[in-house]
Amino acid sequence: MLPFARLRALVLTISIAAAGRGGIAQSGSGVRPLAYTRIVLSNGLVALVNVDHSSPLVVVDVWYHIGSKDDKPGRTGMAHLCEHQFSQGSPNLDQTEAAFYQSIGGTSPHFASTTEDITHFYIAVPSNQLEMVLWAESDRMAAPFVRAGAQRLSSAREVIAQERDQNVDNIPFGAARELAVAELFPPGHPYHVTPLPPMADLYRATIDDLEASCGPYYVPNNAVLGISGDVDPARAGRLIQKYFGGIPRRRSPPRPPAQPVPLPAEKRVVLEDRRANQPRLQIDWPVVGFSNPDRLALRALASALSLNRFGRLSKLLVDDRQLATIVSVEYYDFEKAGVFEILVLPRLHASMTTIETTIDSVMAALPSSPLTARELSRFNHYNAVTAVASLQTRFARADTLAHGEVFAGDPIAYAKQVTAAQALTASDVQRAVARYLTKGRLVMSLVPAGKLDMISKPDLPFVNVTPPAVRGTPQP
Repeated sequence: MLPFARLRALVLTISIAAAGRGGIAQSGSGVRPLAYTRIVLSNGLVALVNVDHSSPLVVVDVWYHIGSKDDKPGRTGMAHLCEHQFSQGSPNLDQTEAAFYQSIGGTSPHFASTTEDITHFYIAVPSNQLEMVLWAESDRMAAPFVRAGAQRLSSAREVIAQERDQNVDNIPFGAARELAVAELFPPGHPYHVTPLPPMADLYRATIDDLEASCGPYYVPNNAVLGISGDVDPARAGRLIQKYFGGIPRRRSPPRPPAQPVPLPAEKRVVLEDRRANQPRLQIDWPVVGFSNPDRLALRALASALSLNRFGRLSKLLVDDRQLATIVSVEYYDFEKAGVFEILVLPRLHASMTTIETTIDSVMAALPSSPLTARELSRFNHYNAVTAVASLQTRFARADTLAHGEVFAGDPIAYAKQVTAAQALTASDVQRAVARYLTKGRLVMSLVPAGKLDMISKPDLPFVNVTPPAVRGTPQP
C-alpha cells in the first residue's frame, strides 16, 4: 500500500469548486456549484467529498455504472436482481446492509435503487460512523455476491415481484412506461426495457447468471463514491485508500451502444385498463441524453409549453379552452438517450381527438412563433432556482456529484448546464424542434377498458398493446 502522502502526490486529484454551498451566483450568470474534493485511487475508484458541518451526519452514496440498459437479451431485470443480492451481506458481514446500517444509527429513503443506467446504494449515518460505512462498502465491493444463494435468490425475486405489483401491475395504466419505451426503442436497443420488466427472465435466473451479468460491473473502476456531510476530506481520503485501495482494478465492463433511434413514422397505440375511470393522452418522441447540448433546448421548450399559467399548451388546454385538468411536458434524460413527453389528463367528457388536434396546432406553430426572450428568461430563472433548491439535503448533494461524474465525467455538470442555458437562443430551440420533434412519434391513448370510443382519432390505424391481465371488463 502506498503511503498516503505519496498517494496524494501521484493519484489524488483535488478539484475545489466555488467555496461554500451551491447557490445562485451574485452575477446572475448561473449558479455557484457545490464545493467538493475529488479523490482518484490507482485502481480507478473515484470519490467526491462535499463538506457540510451544520450537523454531525454524513451521507455515503456508492454508484455502480450498471443499469437495465446493460441487461442482455433473455436476461432482463438482472441489474435490479443484482442490486438486491448485493445488499445481502459481504464476506465479513452476514446480514443485510440495511440491517447493519440501522444498527449503527443509519437511515435511508430506500438504501438502494436501480435505474436504466446505474445502481446505487446510499446511507446517512452519524459522522463518527463514516469509517464503518466505508469498511462495509469496500467489503462487499471486494466480493460482490459472496452471500448469494438459492434461498436468497428466491427471496429477492419475490421482493422484486412485489415491487412490480406495487409500481406497475396494480396501478391504473402502470404499464404505460414500459410499453412506451418498447415502442420508442427497437428490440435489442438498451433502453427497450425498463429496470422493472416482467418477471419471466428473473424466474429463470441462476447464481451463475448473476455473476456473469453483473460481476464485471461491480468493480472499483466502475464505481463512484459520493460523500456529503460532516467530514474532513483529508481523513476521508485516507480511509478510502485504506479500505478500497487494495481492491484490484478489473477490465472495463462492456458498454452497449445506446444512441437515440428516430422513429421513421408515427406510431399509434392504445392501452386499456379495467381499473381506470378517466382517459389520458400521451405523446412521446425519442431524443438525446444527459450530455448532449440539445438537452438544454429541449428542457427550455418543455418549460415554455407546460409552465402553469404561462405554458403555451397548459394555458390553452387548461385555462382557455378548459379541455384538460393537467398538462405535463417533460424531458426524461437517460445517459445516452431520452424521451420528450406530452401528457394530458382531459376534463370529463373532453374529446381526446380535440386535445391532440390542439397540441398539433401549437407544435406546428413553433417554426413561425419561436420562443420569446421572456419565455427563455422565465425558464432560466426557474432552472437556476430548481438546481439550487434540489440540493438542500446531503443525499441530493452526494447523488448530484456522483451523477455528473458518471454521466458527464464532471461532478458539477449540473451547474455548468445551468450557466450554459443562459446563452440559449430561440434559434437553438427551433433547431431542436426541427431535429427531434418530427412526425416520427408515439401517440398513446390510455382509456378505461372497453372504451375504445374515447381514444384519440379512432379513424386512424392503431395497435392495442394492452396486456391481458389489465384488459378485463369496464367498471360500471
